[in-house]
Amino acid sequence: SNLQVSKTGVHEKLYWFIMAVETPARTKVLAVLALVCVSSSVGILYRVSQASGRSFEYSTTSAICIAEFIKLCLAMAFHIGDSSHQSEGMSPIVTGVKSARAQLSKSAVGHIWFLAGLYTLNNQLSFYVYTLADPGTIFLFKAASTMIVATIQCLFVGKHFNAEQWKAMILQGLGMVVVQYNPCKGSTRYEPLAYILMSISAVVTALCAVRNEYLVKNYKIGLNVQNAVLYSGGFLMNLYAFLCLPNPNSSKNNIGFFHGYDSPEALGVVFANALMGLVITAVYKYADAVAKCIASDITAVVLCIFSSIFLGLESSVTMWCGVAVVCFAVHYYTNASAAGPPGPLKPPAEDTSSSARDIKLGRKDEDVEDDDDDEQGQLIIGKTGPASPQRCDKTSSARPKRSNAARAEPDHG
Repeated sequence: SNLQVSKTGVHEKLYWFIMAVETPARTKVLAVLALVCVSSSVGILYRVSQASGRSFEYSTTSAICIAEFIKLCLAMAFHIGDSSHQSEGMSPIVTGVKSARAQLSKSAVGHIWFLAGLYTLNNQLSFYVYTLADPGTIFLFKAASTMIVATIQCLFVGKHFNAEQWKAMILQGLGMVVVQYNPCKGSTRYEPLAYILMSISAVVTALCAVRNEYLVKNYKIGLNVQNAVLYSGGFLMNLYAFLCLPNPNSSKNNIGFFHGYDSPEALGVVFANALMGLVITAVYKYADAVAKCIASDITAVVLCIFSSIFLGLESSVTMWCGVAVVCFAVHYYTNASAAGPPGPLKPPAEDTSSSARDIKLGRKDEDVEDDDDDEQGQLIIGKTGPASPQRCDKTSSARPKRSNAARAEPDHG
């Protein structure tokens, strides 16, 4: 039919548009689109999989437990298939096990499992937050919570941020206030408990970032091996939580491990969580942190639109202006993080006239008469001209001069 032909034409145009982009750029675009799709799916599925009483008909600990098991199997398969540890005449499984044991230690496993415990806590906290607020608000709060993460890193890691980064973080927070505060009612959109729990989740996320940085700097462990240990810890901890701990997210206390998975929404939660780790790894591998920020912004906007249409989020011009402010501040922070130290000052253009050459030559004789301390302590751009082969007096020959590059270029460390 004509409708099918039009759809085919649109898909074909989109395909050729993506293929027309340069190959590295195309890979980056596909990675960003994948992260947007998976992140949006997680936010939507967390909300639509809830029952009418704003609780879950399945066990959220079993959902994460199954997702961690799937990721564990994938990480083990990737490590076994890695050719770096394989040797002729030996099984890839045997060499994979030997390689993993050579990289790991009790201390490394302990640190990775501590990180797995933080992720376990944060995952269950996220489920509970989704019963209190809409997905758009939650993702937007994550984008605007950089100041919380930065404060934790300053306190525990001693990381420093420049003035532009702090300005961007303050702007993010102000944008979030614009989105969430209703001046007509004189109150926020949700109860204070929702914002407190989202702040706690941001603190846990910051602690996870600190632990990740510690692992990367202090242990040389392959990515697949580290992921396998991390996912095994997550699997065991979520299994223990299901067997021994009460779950406030579920509608019943005696829900079975596989109860409720006849629902496609519950299955979607499991597989979306299983894909999330792989997609984020692909983004960092084939794209960069800027691409991840772009994906987060797009996801927040998509979920805000979804919440406004289907979940009754009250939309207004003020709210969308606040969303734009948060998204702009995220990119402002990213650009401030990527900016390096200022480059060396360039000397002005040389004046090749004879009078200027005479002035420079006369000035050079004055420089020669200065002592060593003054010569090393002063930086005068364009003060010394090119060496003249016609001047070979005793003073200039006895004291070799540094080149302009050596004098004018500061050391940035």
